[in-house]
Amino acid sequence: DIWFMNADGGGLVRLTDHRAPDQDPAWASDGRSVFFTSERDGRGEIYRVWLDSRKVDRQTSGLARAIMPATSRDGRYLAWSSQLLIGFKIQLLNLQTGELRTVGTSGGACRPAFSPDTREMAFVHLDAEPSQLEAVTESGRRTLIADPRLWAYYPAYSPDGRYIAFSVSPEHHAGEDWDLAVTDAARPGAITKLTSGPGNDRVPDWRPTRPR
Repeated sequence: DIWFMNADGGGLVRLTDHRAPDQDPAWASDGRSVFFTSERDGRGEIYRVWLDSRKVDRQTSGLARAIMPATSRDGRYLAWSSQLLIGFKIQLLNLQTGELRTVGTSGGACRPAFSPDTREMAFVHLDAEPSQLEAVTESGRRTLIADPRLWAYYPAYSPDGRYIAFSVSPEHHAGEDWDLAVTDAARPGAITKLTSGPGNDRVPDWRPTRPR
């Protein structure tokens, strides 16, 4: 189930209460609702729960599993990973117009993440092993991280857009050992590790910038 709490750990509140797994929460831009993945209708779909009423609305419907939701800061877009038998692709929904499109990639893609200005969306590119981090804009596409020795996953832009945090591992599935890392969003490629040692350090998220 999905829960939320104050940043200091207090005020714990349960948002969903269902026998199916509810996971992968992603805040809406206005902070009044949360998108999440659930299997309550038999397979993964994206839902939205409202904090004030606890009302749950289903957002996706189709043959593919819809998982790993991500939202843009300006409130325009919801992206998610769509899983078919042949692999993953990313779907992008305009929440204002209802327009749905597939983000073009030459191979499988998952784990979308928006830049703070919504001009770019990073994702995990799965066309080859190990996985790479790439990004798409309205006019093109660029490679963020492509290290032949490391798998790269879970991209997350810093609130000011200067950096991208992610996780790296020399293996995926068997023998995986993930560490947190960052790269410069303007000049990506160099990997600076934030953690080390055995264990799985994954799914980074940035603390919001405090208002002045």
